[in-house]
Amino acid sequence: MPLHPLPPSYATTRDALHRLAVYVISPAQRLVNDEIVMRPTPGGFSTFPFDGRVIGVAGDQLVIDGSRQPIGSLNQAAAAVGIQPDVGQAEQFDVPPPGDLDEQLAVDAVAATALGEWYAFAGDLLEELRRGAGPPDDPTPVQIWPEHFDIAVDSGDQDAGRRATYGASPGDRHHDEPYLYASPWAGRIDPFFGDPGFKGASVLYSQIADAADPRADGVAFYEKARELVLRSPTG
Repeated sequence: MPLHPLPPSYATTRDALHRLAVYVISPAQRLVNDEIVMRPTPGGFSTFPFDGRVIGVAGDQLVIDGSRQPIGSLNQAAAAVGIQPDVGQAEQFDVPPPGDLDEQLAVDAVAATALGEWYAFAGDLLEELRRGAGPPDDPTPVQIWPEHFDIAVDSGDQDAGRRATYGASPGDRHHDEPYLYASPWAGRIDPFFGDPGFKGASVLYSQIADAADPRADGVAFYEKARELVLRSPTG
């Protein structure tokens, strides 16, 4: 799965879709079953099926139970799915402010597709990481979290001090471009986990996209992180 150069509109589109995910898409699911997580889907992301429904994004389109329509504003998107924008979510950590609820969300189809491709790429790597986990690791499902807008899995023996979060961000306050990351719950257990912004390790989109085999490099990054976590003397 190649990683193409990100379009100039990527950051603006990512931030608009983050707002849509936090204030509309995830709440539509949570109001029914108390779940907030999402998953990668072709061209974007969506909820898991809930109460016979699936809501998500494909390119610059809002997808509601298989039907597509322009995303519009937060108010328009919320009305389309049958809720009010859940602006109470603005109090959560790493959540962007809702802004003008009637302003059209600046979503470019090419940039949105690039975001979807990143989630698909990272999701594939994380599923492989899960397959390599043993029973004591108790890995969580691979999920997109609306607050941070990252895709991640937790794995490792927590009682032994060897649990970590392995994930991929679409870009945030730590790095504006997408990046893979690994963050041991025990903190900076090795110099490898030396990202200046958080207690973990990272590899940037620009670094991995330029590799001869981005997937192989991504797998190697997670495997090295997991090996160091499993060797940790903290437990």
